[in-house]
Amino acid sequence: MIQNTSSKYFPTSMEAIHLLVLYIFLQALVDFPLALYDYEHDTNMLSESWIAMVSNIVFTLGIYYYGFRKTQASVVQAFALKGFHPALLLPVLLLLPGLQYLVGFLNILVERVLPTPPWFWELFEQLFDNDFGFWGTFVKVSVVAPIVEEALFRGIIMYGLMRNYKPAFAIFFSALLFSLFHLNPWQMTYTFFLGLFLGWLMVKTRSLPLVILGHSINNLIVLLSITYHDVIAQWALVNQGLLANIGLSLV
Repeated sequence: MIQNTSSKYFPTSMEAIHLLVLYIFLQALVDFPLALYDYEHDTNMLSESWIAMVSNIVFTLGIYYYGFRKTQASVVQAFALKGFHPALLLPVLLLLPGLQYLVGFLNILVERVLPTPPWFWELFEQLFDNDFGFWGTFVKVSVVAPIVEEALFRGIIMYGLMRNYKPAFAIFFSALLFSLFHLNPWQMTYTFFLGLFLGWLMVKTRSLPLVILGHSINNLIVLLSITYHDVIAQWALVNQGLLANIGLSLV
């Protein structure tokens, strides 16, 4: 599994776990008291409070700075700030919808074994509860989330994993941590396979900007499918013949 036994780069697998646990713990220091207050007083401070927003920004930047300093690398190296050929976006655009479709079957199995509780959907709906409507949600899930998450998982964490271990282990372990980071079984299945894809993309291209863009495209596809679910369902019903011909042509 280990490639280089003479020296270890930060983070190793255990150091990556410690870094992630520390990140989650720091977030919980603010999120948990606010969630408890919301529960006791029937308020919504967790999603609206500027305290939570500022503290999360401070903790996130603090974790990134700590991890970056521990790598003892330049910003370009630690965060894989490398350009990419625009043609690489085509396979990303083609593969991501297929990945969502295939993993959807696994999510159905998870749902049968462990049905999604109402509180999860309430938390999910809070993403759409903002003063800017669709565009506010777009910024959250397709701009901020990909940058924040990829800078950690395919940036700092994979910087060490790719140098300490074989590529297959680096991809698998970063995907596993990415899945566990979401802290609920109803997202873990898809985020694990998405993490595998993004990790593979990082190993092949060594370009974090491309990986961030891939993550952003994935989240945008999900956002659009939720926002325009009724329109898509109606179109599919009307165009069953067309979809059948497309499906047969792809077999």
